Amino acid sequence: MRATSPERPGGESPRRSTAAEARAAFAHWVNEVPEGLPFGQIVVRALPGNGGYELRHVADVGIPDGDLVAHNEPRAAREIAKLTEEGEYRPLKSSPNLKRGWVLRVKDDRALYVAMNYLYPSGVAHWHLYRNGELEITNYRENAARQSGIYKRVQRLSDEGVQNTAKACCEDAVCLKKTLWDVDENTPLAADRGEGEIPCPEPCSIFVSLARRVRLFERENKRDLDAIGLSPSEKEDLSALVEAAATGSVKFAREAEFEEPLNERRMRYRKLTLVPKLRPVEDTAPEEG
Repeated sequence: MRATSPERPGGESPRRSTAAEARAAFAHWVNEVPEGLPFGQIVVRALPGNGGYELRHVADVGIPDGDLVAHNEPRAAREIAKLTEEGEYRPLKSSPNLKRGWVLRVKDDRALYVAMNYLYPSGVAHWHLYRNGELEITNYRENAARQSGIYKRVQRLSDEGVQNTAKACCEDAVCLKKTLWDVDENTPLAADRGEGEIPCPEPCSIFVSLARRVRLFERENKRDLDAIGLSPSEKEDLSALVEAAATGSVKFAREAEFEEPLNERRMRYRKLTLVPKLRPVEDTAPEEG
């Protein structure tokens, strides 16, 4: 559903600023709860005496300010959101890997909105539209139909592939958004949609990238299985896991490097599709007595 505006007398529609509406609504929401409210991995609270707003990691609530790095410029949120604790780039800002150890104080609702957009791009605007019932939702098939080039193949991903990709890519363990979209208008998504405040109205670029890899896996499973029913990429992933376990250290590939065996979302997909192949069939025959 798209946002709409009432018409002015004479048939002219006023220019609507969704950003301004979202900014004011978000500030009002935060102002209502003095102890602060969670949004993704941060807690936002209004400072007393109209003193602006404070943002910090949810895990840093209660930690003395002297133990945190203090910022007072909203654009500092851009650097805070850029890297994980280990210094890896964060391509998906809604992943639950926001680094700790900082506190950001901003002077007003405008500065708060700027900071929030760096931490969770479009998050506040989508939050506002969703609360008003105005957020446009795009299902997977509609989204896939827009893809081109090397991503056009995601149009042929099976419904089962979409469901497994969503379970691997969109649940709270790897993304804090609330998934609103479905496979298509008749096929609901079976993944855990999440309980967070940030809505996800359509498959993101990270999802589409993983969906492309899963489509390649589906093609392998139709033509390249060995005698025990494993595809080349499944054997590659198993080999990488065994080698990593033998060294006593499993280091995941970067978040969006789905061509690498030890990618967390790729491994979550394998848990859904490969582990069932490896489990022995339970003996359901009755015991002799």
